[in-house]
Amino acid sequence: MERARRVIKWSERSETVKTVAVLVIVVVATMGGYGLFMLGMRTSSPLVVVTSESMIPALYPGDLLVLQGRAVEDISVGDIIVYVDDWYTDAPIVHRVVEIQVVTGTYYFFTRGDANHANDIGNRTIDEIVGVVVYRIPNLGHVSLFLRSPPGYLFIALVFIAIIILPELACKGRGEDEVEQQKAGMPPVEG
Repeated sequence: MERARRVIKWSERSETVKTVAVLVIVVVATMGGYGLFMLGMRTSSPLVVVTSESMIPALYPGDLLVLQGRAVEDISVGDIIVYVDDWYTDAPIVHRVVEIQVVTGTYYFFTRGDANHANDIGNRTIDEIVGVVVYRIPNLGHVSLFLRSPPGYLFIALVFIAIIILPELACKGRGEDEVEQQKAGMPPVEG
């Protein structure tokens, strides 16, 4: 580890460069971990946030859902699925399978929100299904909903600016303290 620090001249780098490097490492590790989660759950979107009231009382807006990809024959009536369709493009749709028809080997899934009085338009095929809900974490999705709003964008920007600037200011302040101590004839404080 020490050799690697010498090779990249870590101690000679500014605090801003060090902070950005650590942020890049954290982002890459997070994305890698999420990639492994996607593989394990067999879906490209293993986490989805409920955004509407169509599934009350089973699911509420702000619930975070964990999805699992399933083979077409492993999806049953009563399963809550997440799917995408042309009739609603704002977000994936989270509804319950209420009927399945198999025509010449092709499965057609008919869905409805628990709070809705009519089935969804048309039917779903396996190509439209993102996954089956296997776990619900109540209210945790509100964080995601906030971060996708204009105040959330501002919050994220401020956090990143603070992460990059504060270490630099702290080190600059510490450096000024050492200069003042040396002027006063005091040895610098190790820390």
